[in-house]
Amino acid sequence: MAADREMVEALRSRAETLRSQVERATAGFDSVMAQLRSVEVTAVSADRLVTVVVGADGKLRSLRLDPGIYHQPDSAELAATIEETIRVAADAAQQRMVELCEPLLPPELVGQKDFTGSPEQLLESITGGFADILRKG
Repeated sequence: MAADREMVEALRSRAETLRSQVERATAGFDSVMAQLRSVEVTAVSADRLVTVVVGADGKLRSLRLDPGIYHQPDSAELAATIEETIRVAADAAQQRMVELCEPLLPPELVGQKDFTGSPEQLLESITGGFADILRKG
């Protein structure tokens, strides 16, 4: 019988911990979602000829090419520079998403969630993570 009480107390304690984590996550959720939706990262190539802006999902929002690109007419090099600059910006956007979301996540989900995609996809991933924790109990 004592084992049953210990198990019940352990489950109660775990439920309380999860409840407080969910409350903490939902309390700041609207604010964080607004911040996630507004994430934009600008990156400039090393040669300063390419400037890109990506959104929270890492997708290109704008591309600016300095007229200096015409002094080096190597299209393959220009394409590689554009791709690398977009990659740098997308990585920075993903890092910003991680920074914004980590305070909402229970410790067991930090480092396990995929922070790519739209803020809505991220929300789905986070709520799925809470559901997984509850199922594991």
